[in-house]
Amino acid sequence: MNVPRGVVQLLIATIVIVAIWLVVLPRVSDLQSVRTRIDSNRAAGINPTAIFYTDHPGMAGIERTIQARVDSPSGWFWKLSR
Repeated sequence: MNVPRGVVQLLIATIVIVAIWLVVLPRVSDLQSVRTRIDSNRAAGINPTAIFYTDHPGMAGIERTIQARVDSPSGWFWKLSR
């Protein structure tokens, strides 16, 4: 049976992604540092499985900090010239 190389590559990539999703990530979530972060998010009322950072109340302060760095002359970030 002669299977095209692209099909084999897609199958391998799919198997790798499924293995990571079903085996690796659940084990990572059991690590103490990750578990602590998940628990602190839950205590703050944040669903760690469906987080949208821009919807979080603390994001406004982070956005102001980033904008101040973008606007600063020291150049933490750079601006594209127009």
